[in-house]
Amino acid sequence: MTGVRANSLLRILFLSLLFQGCASNYSVVEFEILEPANVEFPDHVNQLLFLNRAPITLDIWYDQNQIGMDARQLILLDTLIINNLLRGVLDVLRNSPAEKYHTPIWLSDRRTDTAFLEDKMLTRREVDNICDTIGGDAIISLEFYSVGLEQHYDYYTNAQNEVQNHYFEAWNSLKWNIHLPGSPRPFDTYSTVDTLFFPQIVNGEFLPFVPRVDMLRGLFYESGHKYGSYLVPVWNHASRNLYRGRNDSLKLAVKHTDEGDWESAFSIWNNLTTLEDSTLVAKAYHNMAVYYELEDKLDSASMMLDLSLEHATLESDTLYREELDVRILNRKDILKQVY
Repeated sequence: MTGVRANSLLRILFLSLLFQGCASNYSVVEFEILEPANVEFPDHVNQLLFLNRAPITLDIWYDQNQIGMDARQLILLDTLIINNLLRGVLDVLRNSPAEKYHTPIWLSDRRTDTAFLEDKMLTRREVDNICDTIGGDAIISLEFYSVGLEQHYDYYTNAQNEVQNHYFEAWNSLKWNIHLPGSPRPFDTYSTVDTLFFPQIVNGEFLPFVPRVDMLRGLFYESGHKYGSYLVPVWNHASRNLYRGRNDSLKLAVKHTDEGDWESAFSIWNNLTTLEDSTLVAKAYHNMAVYYELEDKLDSASMMLDLSLEHATLESDTLYREELDVRILNRKDILKQVY
C-alpha cells in the first residue's frame, strides 16, 4: 500500500486475519485510526501544566478502609496513587501525535480543605500567576480523588461454608479542571468514577494473588490513561470486513491482500463491478471502500460504500456506513489538534 505514512491518520497493524469457520464469507482487516480528543484547546495552548491540588486526608478513603490507617500509610498510598495516575496520563500524551503536549510540566500545591469541598477552585489571579511564573498556557488541576477497596464472597447454595467466588472491588472518583489564563471559570471540568474487579476464587478455583497495592496501582493508572485520552488525540483499534464469499475472484482478491498485494486485489474488485450479480457487485464495492479507507482516502471510500448500498444491503454495511461517517466528521478536528 502506498498511502499509509508515518504522519497518517491511520496506521496498519496487520493486513488481515482469517476467522476460522467464517473464512468462506469474509476476512477481517485490523488497523488503528486516530480519534480526536474531547477537549478542544485553543490554538495558542502549547505548554500544559499539571497541578496536583488533591488534599491528603483520611476522608478520601471509604470508611471501612480508614480503620487502622495512620498518617504514614496515608502518605505512602497517596504517593502510589498519584504517581500511577499521572503515569497513565503521561503515557497517553507521549504516544499521541500531538507532539506539543508530550512534555507537560508537573506541579504540586495540595489543598488543605476536605476532599469533597469543591468550591475552592483556582482564582483567575492564581491561574495567571502560575502560568506567568512557570511559562505555561493552560493548567490542568487534579482537584480531588476518593478511593475504596472492598472484598466480596459468594457461597455455594448447597454448601454455605464453601466459597464459590471471592473478588476485590477497587473504585475511585476524581475531578479534574482545566484553567486558561484570563478566565475566571474553568475551561473544562471532568469528573469520573472508575471500578476494577480482581477475582481471587472463581467457581471454587484459586487464581494468582494480586496484592492490594497492585490493585490500586492498576486502578489509578487506568483512570489516568482514560483522562489522557480525553485530552489528546489517540490511536484506537478498528476492523473492517473483506468479503470473500464463494466467488473464485473474491477469494483470489483476498489472497492478494493476505500477501500485501492490494493493487491486484483492487483490480479484481473493480472488474467485478461490471457484472450483473448485484450482491457480488455490492461486495466488490464494499471491498474497494475498505481499500480506499486504508489509503486514508475517506471521500473515495464513502463513494464506494454508497455504490455498494445501491446494489444490495450487505450485513455489515449499515454499521460500516456509521463508522465511516464518524471518521469523516472527525477529520477536521483531528487535523487541527495534531497539526
